[in-house]
Formats: sequence, structure tokens, C-alpha cells
Amino acid sequence: MTELAGLRELAMLIKRIEPNLAGASLSILAHDNRDEIANLLLEGLGTRIAVQHSSGEYANHLAILRVGTNKYTFAQDWREVYISEINYCACRIPPGAFGLLVHHIDYPGVIYDVSRKLAEHEINISKLNVSREQKGKNALLVSVTDEEITPLVVSAIEELPQITKVVSLK
Repeated sequence: MTELAGLRELAMLIKRIEPNLAGASLSILAHDNRDEIANLLLEGLGTRIAVQHSSGEYANHLAILRVGTNKYTFAQDWREVYISEINYCACRIPPGAFGLLVHHIDYPGVIYDVSRKLAEHEINISKLNVSREQKGKNALLVSVTDEEITPLVVSAIEELPQITKVVSLK
């Protein structure tokens, strides 16, 4: 198993988030191991999609998957492979991570609201990223946690104001 093997699991996560991959495309950005990167991601997605290879080499970015209007960037550093960006939101989601993707309409207090719900269920946050298109518009909160997110926790967060979609990472 290579250090890139985690890409398969990350692609399986994307497949849960994006069950319809019609029209999806995959751009391989890395110069080395292009075929292995493409094969691992396609295995995880469980389907064939269009694959392009970039002509340049990008620091730690390995690939970009585009599904409809969504974009997922995969990267690698000396520790691991991970999802480094979802649309406009920088994040770090390694294979096997517990946590949440909380899509919402931007409002003051979303970090407090989500953190409070996690704390009520004794879930500790290890990483948190929040990003938005613009003030008051679509936003994404990515929370990586130490504990598993149960369906009960997902339901509690879905009840918060202006939450449009909640996805558990596992």
C-alpha cells in the first residue's frame, strides 16, 4: 500500500456526498504517479469519468475533481493525502477522519451554534474551517472531530437556522 492509497477512501467520501457523478471530470495535477492517482480516485468513485492530465507540476496538489458546480482538491504533504479544498473553502480532511460538512447560509453565530451542538454530544473539534462565497450567501463549515458523528448529531445540527445540508465524514 503506497502513501497515496488514502485517495481511494477520500474518493469514496466524495461519492457519498455526490452520488450523481454524471458529467464529472478529474484533472490530475501531479507530475509523478499520475496513473496511480487517477486509478485510486476512480476506484473510490466506483465509476469511469473523464480524466485530464495537467501539463504543469503543482506543489502539493494532486488532483481536482469537478462534479456539477462543486470542486474538490486533493493534496499530499509529508504526512498524508487529504482533501485540501471544497469549492472555495480551504480544509484538511485526511482519510478516516470523523467530522462534518455543514452547508449553510452565512449568519453570525454559526460557529457557536455548531460547536455548541457538538459539545452537547461530548464531541471534541480538532480542526475547523469556515468559508463563504460572500457575506450572507452560501457558506461551508468543515469540522474534523475526535469522535464519530452519529445520525442523532447530524439531525441536531440540521435543525439549526439556515442550515441547508449536513454530511458526516464517516
